[in-house]
Amino acid sequence: MAFEPKGTGYPQLIPEDGIFSNSSTAKYPLGMLAMDVNGNEYRYIKAAEALAVGELVTNTVMATWDTTVVTDGAVAVGDTVIHIDTTTSAFTANQYAGYYVGQAVAAGKGFLHRIKAHDSVVAATGEVDLILDHAAMEVIADGVALLIYHPYLVELTDADTENIAGVAIGTITSAYYGFVQVGGVHPGVLCDGSNGTAVVLNESIVPYATDPGQGQGYATADEAGDMEVANSPLIALEASTVDAGYVPARFTRRC
Repeated sequence: MAFEPKGTGYPQLIPEDGIFSNSSTAKYPLGMLAMDVNGNEYRYIKAAEALAVGELVTNTVMATWDTTVVTDGAVAVGDTVIHIDTTTSAFTANQYAGYYVGQAVAAGKGFLHRIKAHDSVVAATGEVDLILDHAAMEVIADGVALLIYHPYLVELTDADTENIAGVAIGTITSAYYGFVQVGGVHPGVLCDGSNGTAVVLNESIVPYATDPGQGQGYATADEAGDMEVANSPLIALEASTVDAGYVPARFTRRC
């Protein structure tokens, strides 16, 4: 197993069993991409809840802050602090350090700013300064709703329309670090082709909301609809109509 640290130009080796292990502390940079000799690709993540082999995962949005937090005072290009005053729950100091913050409105230019640090908030409706890892790259007006999330903190899919960010390759304890598969061929994606939609050979696998982490089929004769509506990176390599069955699947793109 090998990966290439950014900027080094040299591959680094990971022990073969390391790709299936999980740990309470991070052994590699979050988001790091690894590849095995067969071309299968894996990404290093932190699990927001317990994961088991074959389960579908999605990116975790900080639900209590999703679009309920707004700026208290305008942010200028070059500023390194965003002040907010509508937090909806208590949290500890630096609990969300490493998360990314950006405008959750159409006026935003798509910039995301990494949170370096913040103080604790004891009660809901508190206020806090988000210290940024780098200077703001855009103007953010006063009263603008913010989206705060972590691209490499994942949880089980639990809605039919959620983005698939990878497939678990082994057990990862909640709040632990490990790899999920994001490219190549996965030997067994957990699917409910009985209670959900039957899985069809060479058609997409999408999340099944009733069973968090499980997939289901998505069959359509309309190729454009299959790509645009399902928007799934997974194509089933065999059919399945059973509950909690494992279906081999190919990634059509890297997650």
